[in-house]
Amino acid sequence: MPLKKIPARPEDLFEKELLWAWLDSAQIGMCLLNAGGIVLSANAVLAQQFSVPSESLFGASFEQLGQQINAAAEFTRWAVTPDSDGKRSHVFERDHKRVDLSVQATTLRYRDGERFKVLAVTDETLLKRAQLIAELDRSNRQWETLNAGVVISDALQPDMPIIYVNAMFERMSGYRAADVVGRNCRFLQGSETDQPDLPKLRDAIKREVNGQALLRNYRKDGTAFFNELFVSPVRNDAGVVTQFIGVQHLRASR
Repeated sequence: MPLKKIPARPEDLFEKELLWAWLDSAQIGMCLLNAGGIVLSANAVLAQQFSVPSESLFGASFEQLGQQINAAAEFTRWAVTPDSDGKRSHVFERDHKRVDLSVQATTLRYRDGERFKVLAVTDETLLKRAQLIAELDRSNRQWETLNAGVVISDALQPDMPIIYVNAMFERMSGYRAADVVGRNCRFLQGSETDQPDLPKLRDAIKREVNGQALLRNYRKDGTAFFNELFVSPVRNDAGVVTQFIGVQHLRASR
């Protein structure tokens, strides 16, 4: 529920009740400021975005809130100034992770001339993450049709855990996806961690380039097989390697 409502004359009450209901039910961060830039109401989503307790929002100046996300003075001045409407972006760090916020500002006027500023705040980081998951899901459906084992590892996490394997990998190795997701794929080598091709594979991963190796791996039932492995890095728009894709082919012997 909103933290406080604006006192309203009877003829304004319906309009203002609609505004409060809209602010409180929104799925993005919403904030209502008076002409002096003081927070009159904000929803729980905005409190989460700014990493502040909901109860601390009411009566605070938006400039004070801006300090929570190290916002530049120019950004907060724009946000609180009536009629300076439009959209701005702000990037800050939360829990050692980059957060991208976009803020849409709109000035509202009531019949009595009173002016308010509505700020709609969207966490673009969450949107990008959802888009990445959707893209990965589409890619995974394509991997299912490939006549080769496919393993995708997360290059941004420690020890690059497996985040996806296709059905062919399951048939080749005898492991189900639930058995391997979260583990580094080296477990397939068993105790044979000094195989001839391993140094060049590790070097390719370290240098973030394509690599190839013929490895002796072990199925879930303990039987051995030769795996011709091709690895390729996947980069995001900033050029950072986010994943490694490994494509596996069965070989009769070395």
